[in-house]
Amino acid sequence: MKTSTSFTLTLAGLISVSANPIVRSNKWKRADLQGLDYEIINLARNLESLELNYWNQGLKNFTESDFDNAGYKGFRQYLELFRDQEIAHFTVLNEAAGEGFENCTYTFPVTTPYDLLSVGQVVTTVGEGAFIGGIANLTDSPARQTGGTILGNEARQNSLLRQFLGLDFFNAVNFDTPLTASQAYSLAAPFLNCPSSNPPIKFHKIPPLMANFTSSSTPHSPGDEISIMWDSSSVYLGSDVHITFLGDVYSIPQPLNQNGDGSGTTTLPKGINGTSILVATNFEGGGPIPDKQNFAIGYVVVA
Repeated sequence: MKTSTSFTLTLAGLISVSANPIVRSNKWKRADLQGLDYEIINLARNLESLELNYWNQGLKNFTESDFDNAGYKGFRQYLELFRDQEIAHFTVLNEAAGEGFENCTYTFPVTTPYDLLSVGQVVTTVGEGAFIGGIANLTDSPARQTGGTILGNEARQNSLLRQFLGLDFFNAVNFDTPLTASQAYSLAAPFLNCPSSNPPIKFHKIPPLMANFTSSSTPHSPGDEISIMWDSSSVYLGSDVHITFLGDVYSIPQPLNQNGDGSGTTTLPKGINGTSILVATNFEGGGPIPDKQNFAIGYVVVA
C-alpha cells in the first residue's frame, strides 16, 4: 500500500511511542471492500483517526501532575493506553480502506483535564454507536468481525472515562445505542477539517443541535427540562418537529416547545440513561430515522 510521505511520517511518529505491538490485518484487501462496505470502513477510519489525535493531544497538553491536581490521579497511564489502542485500530482500518488518507486538522473544545475526560466519554459513546450501527450494514465478514472487536474496546474506554468522571459507568444502560452512519459522522464532523484529497465521507451531514439541562446535575430525572438551540439561519424546524431521544434500545419522542428563533425546550422522558443522543425530526415511525428526516443532532449526559 502506498501512502503520502507526510502521512507516513506522521503515523510512524505515532507508532514509535506506542507500547503495544501493532497487529496488522491479513484478512482484507482493498479490492474486497466495495460499495457500502467501503464507505462504512472509510468512515470508521476517519473516526479512529479522530480518536487517536484526541488522545495524542491530551498527552501533549496535560502532564501527570495536571491530572492528579484535577482529581484524576493515575489517569495518564490510561490515556497512553487509549492512544496505543487507537493506533492499532486506525492501522488495521487504514490498511483495509486503502491509500489516500492524510491526517485532518482536529479541533476539540478542551482546555482542562476535566474537558478531556468529559468530551472523551462522548467521543467514545459515538464510536460505540457507530460500530454497532455499521456492523448491521456490513456484508464483508472480516469487516464485521473487526468492527465487533473494536466495539468492545470502545465500550471499555467509555466505562473507564465515566468512572473517573463520577458518572454511572456500569449500570448506565442495558443496551448500547446504535447510530446510523450519518448520525455518527455528523456528531464527529464539527471536530475535523480534512484535506480535499482524502476519500470523501459519503454520508449525510446533519446540522448540530445544542442541548443542556437547565438545572440540577447528574443523575437527571424524568421531567427535567432541557434547553435546545439550533442555527435557525440554516435549519428550519417546523411545528411538526419533535425531539427523539436515542438511548439504550429506545427511540423516545418528546415535544419540542419552540420559544424563540432557534431555541426551545423539551423534557427528559422515562427510560433514558447514560449519554443520550437527541435528534430533531418529524419522523413518527420505529427504527432508524431516515437521513433526510434527521434535521439536527446533539447529545445530553443524563447519568
